[in-house]
Amino acid sequence: MSQSPGPNHVEIEGIGLHSGEKSKIILRPALPGAGIVFIQNGEKIPALLQNLKGTQRTTSLCGLSVVEHLLSALAGTGVDDLEIEVIGREIPILDGSALPYVEALQKGGFLNPTIVGKATIVAKPKKERNYLEIKTHLKVTGNHAALEVFPYRGFKVNFTVEFPGVGVQQFLFDAEKQDYKKEIAPARTFGWREELEELKTKGLALGVSLDNALVLDKNGYVNQPRFPDEIVRHKILDLIGDLSLLGRPLRAEIRAARSGHKLNADLVEKIQDFVSRFC
Repeated sequence: MSQSPGPNHVEIEGIGLHSGEKSKIILRPALPGAGIVFIQNGEKIPALLQNLKGTQRTTSLCGLSVVEHLLSALAGTGVDDLEIEVIGREIPILDGSALPYVEALQKGGFLNPTIVGKATIVAKPKKERNYLEIKTHLKVTGNHAALEVFPYRGFKVNFTVEFPGVGVQQFLFDAEKQDYKKEIAPARTFGWREELEELKTKGLALGVSLDNALVLDKNGYVNQPRFPDEIVRHKILDLIGDLSLLGRPLRAEIRAARSGHKLNADLVEKIQDFVSRFC
């Protein structure tokens, strides 16, 4: 990975997780209210549900893949408006987590220095952010997984997963009490060693290595985890990124069991439908 901070932008280079090809993104400030907007081949792609094109092992917007880690970093640090020029087919995977993006945002001066290191998802004054506050119970299910939303004055995720080799993992992240940068951002994407060759025959995971992913087999972790429960923390990271497709920071409690990108997107759609009909 290489970073080039400029007076008004930050450049980040790396390889794509699935393509294995080099890619680069350029982060530039945007006007208040502009939202998060990707620019690929001159086309503007707002980070909104209407532009979602795929949820197979990643989140894709139009022709752009693996956006969820960067979106999670932005949501986790309270960045609501940003222009992201993309040179390539994917967002660089970097080390497989959101931490390099958080550090790049911090180095480039995109973050409020008074809130970095605190619970940044909800740390800015309310008047500075256009929150979407959920005041009812919503639920989506599918493929033995579930996501539920409950009213809450802040943002909280309680996530449970179970996988062979590592068993049950559970983690509670409350953005008003815990630090996204320390507790969630470092958690890396993960996968099973026996699946890698099959994925590569399908043109996926061509950029995967032990340097940018947590690899597992039937006996547990192949490489050293950053947390004993790194898998569930990464699932929270992904969920935060996927929820940002709402276009507004969410105020709610989320309870998740075995959810992935598809169900995350279903929840975003359900929230949007509820808001359009009742709010």
